Amino acid sequence: MIWPLQSQCDTFYGNPRGRNGRASAAWEKANLVKVPVPFKMQFLGRPVTAVSMNKKCADSLGRVFKAIWDASGHDQKMIDIWGVSVFSGSYYYRVMRGGSALSMHSYGAAIDLDAPRNGFHDQDPHFAHVPQVVKAFKDEGWTWGGDWAGRSKDGMHFQAARVS
Repeated sequence: MIWPLQSQCDTFYGNPRGRNGRASAAWEKANLVKVPVPFKMQFLGRPVTAVSMNKKCADSLGRVFKAIWDASGHDQKMIDIWGVSVFSGSYYYRVMRGGSALSMHSYGAAIDLDAPRNGFHDQDPHFAHVPQVVKAFKDEGWTWGGDWAGRSKDGMHFQAARVS
């Protein structure tokens, strides 16, 4: 799949903007679905069994999860070591850090994993040493924030949108 450029996300994913700088509830209802997670995942100690994503990239994320689960040999300990069991966010309506354009999270087209070991600006994020995870996303055409340069580097971040 060739995902849209970030600048084309309104057209491809729909415009999530509502009134007063908030998300559109109608857009959320029409566009967001839950993607089941085939392995154990948690957010701040609470189980996560499904992730909210835009319906246009939900099947792709499901294949990414399956590929990661298969690459681990269906071994939860490996999933934990890789950090894929640490959910750090998906759909969340907001602008990009330091900018005015909407974040790809606002379209339900991005997921963050294992933020503690893949911090924003970290020049050597943990996922740089876990090729199985990065490959699963890239095989589906997703962009990895760990490939970005300098202060833009975001090793926790994967998105179904291109930057160029």
